[in-house]
Amino acid sequence: MKEKMNAPEYIRGGKQKLFYAESETTSWPCPLCQSPHSGLLDQERGSLQIRRCLHCQLIRVSPRIKNPEEIYWGDPEKYFQESRLIFSGEQKHHRETTYLHDINLIQKFKPRGKLLDVGCNMGFFLKKTMECGYEGYGIDPSPSLTEIGKKNLNLNIETAFLEKTTHEKNFFDVITFTDVFEHLVNPQEILSKAKSLLKKDGILLIKVPNAKFNLFKWFVIRKILKNKTYDIFDSYEHVVHYTDKTLTSMLRLCGFTPLLTYVAPPVQLPNWHKFVGHYYQYATPWYMDFRKKTARKLCYRMAWLEKKILGRCGYLAPNIGIIARATEGDLKESF
Repeated sequence: MKEKMNAPEYIRGGKQKLFYAESETTSWPCPLCQSPHSGLLDQERGSLQIRRCLHCQLIRVSPRIKNPEEIYWGDPEKYFQESRLIFSGEQKHHRETTYLHDINLIQKFKPRGKLLDVGCNMGFFLKKTMECGYEGYGIDPSPSLTEIGKKNLNLNIETAFLEKTTHEKNFFDVITFTDVFEHLVNPQEILSKAKSLLKKDGILLIKVPNAKFNLFKWFVIRKILKNKTYDIFDSYEHVVHYTDKTLTSMLRLCGFTPLLTYVAPPVQLPNWHKFVGHYYQYATPWYMDFRKKTARKLCYRMAWLEKKILGRCGYLAPNIGIIARATEGDLKESF
């Protein structure tokens, strides 16, 4: 009898874990309104709890892991191996389509200028903005990821948290947070710093997973399919889950005025790691995971129509984004 061939283990550069003990977590108040009062929605990976603020409705993970940014301070060699074919030009990044979508929106407000990508990882989005004509700068606290970006893509990346940056005030035309803001435990401090770094007419782009879409998945997976183990909220790294309303409230609170709220296309994650052990560098053939990817596209199209016709980001939008500008007079919402 032939032995069954086992797929190679999925090689991860990061430090994510499947289970977190209570001692590895910390509780915190709502980062929008500071209320300690919340209702429990779900629980994942041991002690991580997804809660909705009873005052402003913002969804956060509490208890959350103590230092979520350190998940990305992993083995640089493993990170490089995950993406080596992208660095060599043999493969495209699986997020390239979504990168271009965001850049096209930015160009409608700022077709050129100095751009800072916050949480730039290894720099793939940053590199794409430079190819589209921007003077690109990056910042990320991960020593592993920033070193790879500087070495292999020759990018101008600072290894630091944004609040500790050495960049001058009023320096940038554009600041971007693409799939980053949901990782931040201090969003108000970060937005305050971003505002000081922007020129008077500069713009800010934030793109995040849509909390309403996660609630939709939660209802289907937990209530209809009765699946109690599926990881819905990515709670080990996504510590805050925004809707268009709560993200708008956060921006207004910190002195920004939204110019455009949009439904962003889904990130179609590759699943070749099940067979070859790597995550980033192999695009998934169309016939693999066809039903899930078709469902994501259908949800996106329906959500796009809902936004176009009714002006709202509903439960079928996988990702949402806002482009904003600093508010004149620094008027702020209060809670």
